[in-house]
Amino acid sequence: MTGHEPTTIEKIECGALSGLFAQTLTYPLEVTRRRMQTMGVADAAVGSLGLGHAGKAVKPSDLTMLGTIREVLAEQGLAGLFKGVSLNWLKGPVAFSISFTTFDIVQGLMETEAEHNLRFPTRPQQ
Repeated sequence: MTGHEPTTIEKIECGALSGLFAQTLTYPLEVTRRRMQTMGVADAAVGSLGLGHAGKAVKPSDLTMLGTIREVLAEQGLAGLFKGVSLNWLKGPVAFSISFTTFDIVQGLMETEAEHNLRFPTRPQQ
């Protein structure tokens, strides 16, 4: 957009911000996945009793993603879907910025001069 290649610091910033945004949006799915795994472990531990979370009977329809989300919302409200997200806000941007920057640098090392010129065309001097 600006016609110049972003600096390493700009790449790190972009990676951190995109990671923070993506993790925040997808965190409820992570909570749901963990809850479903926990329900499965609890069912296996209890055996044929069919007991799930908090000793309640688990119906097969509750073992779906939507059923699990409904259960979390009923038990804890909207905040239950974001429980623990603050720790991800600390570790996530660091990991994403490193991954994003490393990928971009390696990709830049592998591209040809023609590919580079397609991404960053030189402007005519005035």
